[in-house]
Amino acid sequence: MLIKNLRFVVCALVISFWAASASAVVLYTDDFNSAGDSANWTINKAPATSAAQQGALFGFDYSAFGIPPAPGGDGTDTHGMRLRANVPGSDAAPVPGTRPAGTASGLSVSPTGKNFGTNYQVQFYAWSNFFGAANANGLADNGASEGGTNNVMVAIGTSGAVPVVVTNTTGSGLATGASMDGIGFATTGDGGLGNDWRVFAKSGTFVPATTAGVYAANSATATSNADAFYTALFPAQSAPSGQQAIADADFFDTNGFVMGGMTQAGVFGFAWHKVVLAKNGNSVTWTIDDNLIATVDASTLGALGGNNIALGVSDVNATTAKYPSLEFTVFDNLTVSSLAAPGVQGDYNGNGVVDMADYVLWRNGGPLQNEVNSVGTVDSTDYDAWRARFGNTSGSGSGLASAAVPEPSSLLLLVIGAACCGGRFNRKRS
Repeated sequence: MLIKNLRFVVCALVISFWAASASAVVLYTDDFNSAGDSANWTINKAPATSAAQQGALFGFDYSAFGIPPAPGGDGTDTHGMRLRANVPGSDAAPVPGTRPAGTASGLSVSPTGKNFGTNYQVQFYAWSNFFGAANANGLADNGASEGGTNNVMVAIGTSGAVPVVVTNTTGSGLATGASMDGIGFATTGDGGLGNDWRVFAKSGTFVPATTAGVYAANSATATSNADAFYTALFPAQSAPSGQQAIADADFFDTNGFVMGGMTQAGVFGFAWHKVVLAKNGNSVTWTIDDNLIATVDASTLGALGGNNIALGVSDVNATTAKYPSLEFTVFDNLTVSSLAAPGVQGDYNGNGVVDMADYVLWRNGGPLQNEVNSVGTVDSTDYDAWRARFGNTSGSGSGLASAAVPEPSSLLLLVIGAACCGGRFNRKRS
C-alpha cells in the first residue's frame, strides 16, 4: 500500500510539473551583482542637456538602506541596479540640501543589441524608494519633504537604442528628446499624482483610464492609486527603519521625522514587487505580483521599434530632489524568456494540442497561453474554452471539439489515473 501511494504522489507531481512547464526558453538573465554588468547594457538619457543628473549604478548594495534581499535570488544577495533621475549637481556627485531647478528628465536602460523575437516576456523585481515626510497623506513627496515624484517605467517592443523616458500625463507624456518606440508602462512610487498607473502607447501618448479593455481596474479612476483595485493589491508601507537614521545624519533640517508614517495605499513604493511584461502575439500584458494591471492590443499600433526591453526611472517634475541619497529605484533578478507562438485557443501550455495538461495548468492558476477570454485572468471562462476545444491541435484551427470532457470535480482523478495507473495493482491474498 505504501508503494502504491508513493507512486500515486510521484505521478501527480510529474503531471503538475508537466503542466507548469511551458515551452519557454530563458534568453537573458542579469542579477546586477557587479559593476561590470553595465558593459551589457545601453543607457539612454533625456534630455541630453541634463544627462549628468541621470544615473545607472550596477552592483549597488541596497542593504545599506535597510532594504532586504530581492525575491528571485539566493535569499542573501543585496546587490542590484540603482537608477536615479533628476538629482541636483550630478548623479556621481549629488549636492544635498539644495533644490536647484532641473528638467523633467530621466533615463532608460536596455540589454545591448538584443532581439528577443516576437513572443517573449521579461520578469524582474523592483523597489521604489523616495524621501518623504509624515503628513496627512502618509509618507509621500510634498512641499515639505522636498523629495521627488519618480516614475518606475518599463517597456517592451523597443529597439533599446532610444531614451524611453515618460514624465507627466500632459502633452505627449515624454521628456524632451525621448522616444516611445515600444509600449510603455509606468507607476509612481509615492502616489497622489492622479494618474499613478499609466500605459503609454507607441507614440508616447498616455492612455486614459476610460479607454476600454486596457486597465484591469476597469473604472473611471483606473489610473489613480486611490482606486479600490490598487488599494486592495498594494497596502500602505513604511520606510525601512534604517532610512530615518540616514536622514537624521545626512540631511537634518526642520522637517522632523521625515521618513515616518506610512505610504498611501495603492502605491508601488517601499516594497519588492515582481513585475512581468509579456508579449504573446499582439497581446501585451503588464502584471505585478501576479496580478494583471493592464493589457494592450499591439495590432492597433503599427510596427514596434524592435524586440527589446527597457527599464527606467524619470521625474514627473522639473525640480530636482533636495535629498537624492534616498531617491532611487532598484531593479534585481531579471530574466527574459521566450513564449510559444500563439497557437490553438485553449492550448494553455503551448505544446500544440488542447489536452489534459492544459486543464491541470488552468486548475493550478496559470499562467495561460492562447487564452480565448479574459486574457491575463484565470477563471471559469478559460475552463469553458478549454472544454469546448479539447482534442484540438495546432493544425485543426480553433473550432469546437466534439469529444466529451469530464467535469472539473472528477477530471483531476482521471488525469492522474491515465498518466500513472498504466498497470493493475494486485493485492496479495491470504
